[in-house]
Amino acid sequence: MLKITDVKDIDSMISYLKEKGKKHINYYHYTTWDSLAKIIHNKTFLLTRGNSLSINDQHEALMKGSRNEWNKTYIGSFAFGASENMAMWGLYGLPWQDAVRISIPQNEMNSWINRIAQVDLFDNGYIYDYHGAFDISLNDIVYVNGESGSESLQLTHRGKSITVSDTYPLYGIDTAPKMTGFIKNYAWQYENEVRLRIHLANNTGYDKISVSIPEDVINSITVTTGPCFKWKDDSLYRSLVNDCRVSESGFKNLVRYKALCDMCQHNSFMRKI
Repeated sequence: MLKITDVKDIDSMISYLKEKGKKHINYYHYTTWDSLAKIIHNKTFLLTRGNSLSINDQHEALMKGSRNEWNKTYIGSFAFGASENMAMWGLYGLPWQDAVRISIPQNEMNSWINRIAQVDLFDNGYIYDYHGAFDISLNDIVYVNGESGSESLQLTHRGKSITVSDTYPLYGIDTAPKMTGFIKNYAWQYENEVRLRIHLANNTGYDKISVSIPEDVINSITVTTGPCFKWKDDSLYRSLVNDCRVSESGFKNLVRYKALCDMCQHNSFMRKI
């Protein structure tokens, strides 16, 4: 299926999103320097349960897909498209002086997903074995506009849309259990999200799970530092710079995100221990 207009039912929509999810030139993850250091040193990546209270988008867990399926669905969010996203820097790169964007190339990303054979439960720095079945996908997100249950819904992917009436096989797609983790409200379409989605057979109650990252994937990672990023005096930063794996934001010193600390009598941010 080349276009969203080729999609005729829920199963073909899921297949379409999975197919598109494998084909991006690079996969970008907006995060912070500390998180990048943990990813590289531990060779692991954490995914968060989709209805966890730590997720920014609470609307998706409450209004899209199935609440029961969300208890077993974990997501790791990436973005596609080469342009920097100012909103993503602001949302996920906090504090802004630590903001980075990780980039993983297409071949390495797909190779990594195909080699995930084990999932671990994660809580407060500790890893616990998970012995149940699970399934994995690397999929794009389709964005839906319109009130759930209305006579028509608009589904959008990469700027192309289809309208679903109440007589169309895709009607009700926004709350279909199968679509849990594949569909979001149109308000989030600017993210261009492609998602590492892992669905467990069992509800474990854990907020996070962990998957390992192979050495070759770790070595393929390049980093773009955020517009307000401050130089780090540590071995990881020096190593990445020496390997030519760090580049600066095209908007360095040209964007100033307003920090709460600017309005604080202490005038500076101090990370909690």
